[in-house]
Amino acid sequence: MADDNSSASVNNSVSFDDLVHENDLVLAQNPKNQTALMYRALIFYNAEKYPEAINASELLLSVNSSCSFAWHIIGSSWGNLGDQAKATDAFGKAVSFAPGDPTEYNGQGVAYYRVGKFPEAVASFQKATSIKPDYAVAWNNLGVTYRSMNETDNGIEAINKAIAIDPGTASFYANKGYLFLDKKDYNGAIITASAAKKIQMTNVPQWFVAGNAYFALEDYKSAFYSYDGGLTTMQKNDMWYYQGIKNTRITQTMNPVDAYYQSVASNVRFTGEWDRVTVLEYKIKRYQNTLDVYDQVMTINPDLGEAWRRKGYTALKIEEYESAKNAYTRARELLPKDSDVIASLGYADAKLGDYLTGMNLIDEGLKIDPNNGRAYMQKGEIHSMYGEKKEAISAFNSALEKDPHGSDIFNALEQVQMSQGDYLGAAISFFRGIIGY
Repeated sequence: MADDNSSASVNNSVSFDDLVHENDLVLAQNPKNQTALMYRALIFYNAEKYPEAINASELLLSVNSSCSFAWHIIGSSWGNLGDQAKATDAFGKAVSFAPGDPTEYNGQGVAYYRVGKFPEAVASFQKATSIKPDYAVAWNNLGVTYRSMNETDNGIEAINKAIAIDPGTASFYANKGYLFLDKKDYNGAIITASAAKKIQMTNVPQWFVAGNAYFALEDYKSAFYSYDGGLTTMQKNDMWYYQGIKNTRITQTMNPVDAYYQSVASNVRFTGEWDRVTVLEYKIKRYQNTLDVYDQVMTINPDLGEAWRRKGYTALKIEEYESAKNAYTRARELLPKDSDVIASLGYADAKLGDYLTGMNLIDEGLKIDPNNGRAYMQKGEIHSMYGEKKEAISAFNSALEKDPHGSDIFNALEQVQMSQGDYLGAAISFFRGIIGY
């Protein structure tokens, strides 16, 4: 979402201190020079010195109490400082003093959007576009707001107008792509993301739009490379953002993945993307990469039980039983009544040679959930590992009763039947594992 703030084109050879010093000289001659006060507020705003920008704007208001520009800078500054209530109030005053200025209504709409007042935001954006029908940014913001209200078709219609007015802005296509994702029109989302990419390769959201679409279509390899493109692109952008939720500053020299996780660290509730990346790594069987990603995730937020569980599951896939045990131990602390976590911890213990502890934990997991087919399969594998073939086959059959389509169970049963010389049974299990029945 764009607030369309005013900005000045400044010669890069002139420093911030030079601009302030020059402005001081002008104001020393006339402290009520409105042009100089406006420029002062803008200097501080562009330098991201928002408290100073607010102070300068308040000086301007002491000279001209009806200056909409001052209220605009105050509103934008409070928005960047995170006080959306003050931002909303300031933009309301900006609109009252400049009722014919569409940019003020757009700013007011952004302020309403940020505090979750979506109907009010819609009204502001509609007012902006009624004054200026070719106001592409306001049409885009209207579409984004409709998306937050689950009015998908209205959102697409609004963003289509933004694209028709300004077909060269990649972010409009990316926002449209999210709306297609909401409609489950995954091919439409991919086409839209591709259009954005042709305009601007470094637009981050388009990569994640495509990644989400490919993921939904179970094209995991394409999804992985789309996410990888997005992560890499972040290194080239001086602002990281996803779905308009985050605005986290990253450095140009930082590794893109590190920068990504730094962004997540600033808002640990927003874990959707790294979580999706670990799933993609796993789906394309890059298990060690998956573990490496989880290690970074746990450093950021060590209290995600589900993530610890999945890390343990991945470690089992590459037979890193010590790593699996550690992950499941932590998962059990966070998910103490989870049958799968307890049984899998037991499986890892048994694989590490502690048969008694392992079997007791698997049985504990089965007491919590007697229908846990995977726990029966793990029990069968441990029986088989310790030469208890009959007990293993019994456990595998119990697993199949609970999960008759489990290909992993058929594969494990096949190995035991082969070791017992039951080649016909092993062949049947092999083919049942292929067809999953």
